[in-house]
Amino acid sequence: MERRDILKASAIFLGYGLVGGTSVAVLNGCKADTSDDWKPSFFSQDEIDLLAEVSERIIPKTDSPGAKDALVHRYLDQAVTFNFEDDEKTMIKQGIGLFNELANSKFKKKFVDLSTEEMDNVIQQTADDAKAAKAKGDSSPQIFPSIKAMVVAGFFTSKVGATQALVYLPVPGPYQGCVPLSSVGGTYAL
Repeated sequence: MERRDILKASAIFLGYGLVGGTSVAVLNGCKADTSDDWKPSFFSQDEIDLLAEVSERIIPKTDSPGAKDALVHRYLDQAVTFNFEDDEKTMIKQGIGLFNELANSKFKKKFVDLSTEEMDNVIQQTADDAKAAKAKGDSSPQIFPSIKAMVVAGFFTSKVGATQALVYLPVPGPYQGCVPLSSVGGTYAL
């Protein structure tokens, strides 16, 4: 599947991926702080650097912007700070620590020091672990599906994602029901 197809599918299924604090963050209008002197509110700088790399591997920069361009890591900090309960915040911190633990056990490095291929390997392992846990009926929270949903939400609700990855019409014009997707050129941002 091509990246463009993945982006289109992600945008279409965005509503299905939003759960818990992520949907609250979107509904509350949570957005990334774009100021030059930004400092994380909840995560440490090392955790923000890790989240920036994980986000960029989920939505990498190609001929269109990636998650770092949309400052998704800043969105994640804001979303977790203001929209999650303390026990959920603790689980998220523990969950993102798993990326470093897995990177260290596989490659003897911190996640942010890995090559892009090694990062992809670690992320794929966390995704596979989440799928395996779900298949076994394990209802304990898994970090990868949560982070992925938050990254997709943060990207497509950012100015960069809404105007450069989606078709953006500030004033879309008259209502036209039941038109083929191919005739309108893509999935639209709100």
